Amino acid sequence: MKQYIALAALPLMAAPAMAAPYVESKTTGDMVDGDYTGAQTELRIGYEQKLNGGVTLFGEIGPGYEWRTGEDGQAVAVGEVGATFPVGESVAIEAKVAGEYGAQTEVFGLGGELKVRYTF
Repeated sequence: MKQYIALAALPLMAAPAMAAPYVESKTTGDMVDGDYTGAQTELRIGYEQKLNGGVTLFGEIGPGYEWRTGEDGQAVAVGEVGATFPVGESVAIEAKVAGEYGAQTEVFGLGGELKVRYTF
């Protein structure tokens, strides 16, 4: 899994100028029918590259820990790559792919997200 994330992030590392490394912490929680089912905390190191035309590419990778109600917690490796594209003066589209690998369950999960943002 780490190899796929590293390969996907290579174009971001080779891009010139206007680059910005960052550190990000992220915590998410889950509820089903009003019952708490678990949470996950992650610490990510990322790299963001602003290109001509307002396009921004980004990549993040890092460790995390997942707690599930009634189950043992597990360490996870997380990664995400994506881009933001302006499509107008006030509208932008963000597309990203995220992956996660659980050390205990040995499961690789992959997902995506497409977001449209209108700024007032």
